[in-house]
Amino acid sequence: MIRRLNFGFIVVFVTAFIVAACGRQVTPNPPGLGPGGATPGFLAIHFDVAAPFNFSNYRYMIVFNTTGDGFTPSTDTLQTNWRGYSFAALALGNGVASSAEAVQFVASKNPHVPPSWLTLGTTPQTFVYNLNSNGSGTEFSILASKKVFRGIASPSPSPSATPPQIWTFNAFTTQNSQQGTWYFYDSLGFGGPVDPQFVSPTLDMRTCFDNTYYAKYTPSDPAAQIVSVEISNNPGPPYPPCPSS
Repeated sequence: MIRRLNFGFIVVFVTAFIVAACGRQVTPNPPGLGPGGATPGFLAIHFDVAAPFNFSNYRYMIVFNTTGDGFTPSTDTLQTNWRGYSFAALALGNGVASSAEAVQFVASKNPHVPPSWLTLGTTPQTFVYNLNSNGSGTEFSILASKKVFRGIASPSPSPSATPPQIWTFNAFTTQNSQQGTWYFYDSLGFGGPVDPQFVSPTLDMRTCFDNTYYAKYTPSDPAAQIVSVEISNNPGPPYPPCPSS
């Protein structure tokens, strides 16, 4: 069963760069780097699927709820009125080339209408994408400054504001559509595109962590199947530095 998702989008090319740690935490961490190879103030994300990525048919994304309310973004978007959709980091392409982008979801005044899709401005210094971080074509990685996820549109905090530090998340495979109509093919939940849903642990952005979360569902196409998502955080000042070993 496939659940439907409606959005618009803007494609922004992001410079590819090899992210340190290649998908798993290096022990010890590279000098000066924290969990997953993240520099202070950055997140490192590693997204693994069961077969090489198929960007002709799919997009792959991790959605963060940065409101601090503890709700997990889910595929039940109509039932929850898109609750928990604050920001996303995603990889997408056309079958020939791929890119990554950061987006903010801006809620409509009508809670039954899908949120607007706002592509956030990034630079190679704040948002780094590596299509093939494990050498097998089944893992991409993104190194992102957490400042990117402060957003630029109400009701999320302004770039100068201090956002909540307790986040939740989910990961999704969706249809690659140029018309703004998407379908869920997989998530981290036991039901994949449907119930039962994944319940996110909390991510405390004030602490160092390197955690891997495994998906439970097996779709018919291995290229759509999420195997795991690794999220690594290096909080940066004013919080204590992460150990280097």
